[in-house]
Amino acid sequence: MFHVYAVLIQDMKDLIEQSNIIVCHTFIEENQCEDFLSKLGASSGNDLIYHVSLPDGLLNPMKMDVVGTFLESSL
Repeated sequence: MFHVYAVLIQDMKDLIEQSNIIVCHTFIEENQCEDFLSKLGASSGNDLIYHVSLPDGLLNPMKMDVVGTFLESSL
């Protein structure tokens, strides 16, 4: 009858309302930096990584995001 995460989802909605923020969906093809960093984190095996400088390989995705280059999804 209810989604297994219904309570968690409602809690998130409540927090968003209370914080007066807006959440917007962005397709992965439109955010190359996020895609790069999520893959980097997933492959690291660490729970948390602090980068004191730009990780190797992030400059090109940053450039693509700035100029609005969209890549075709691999899904």
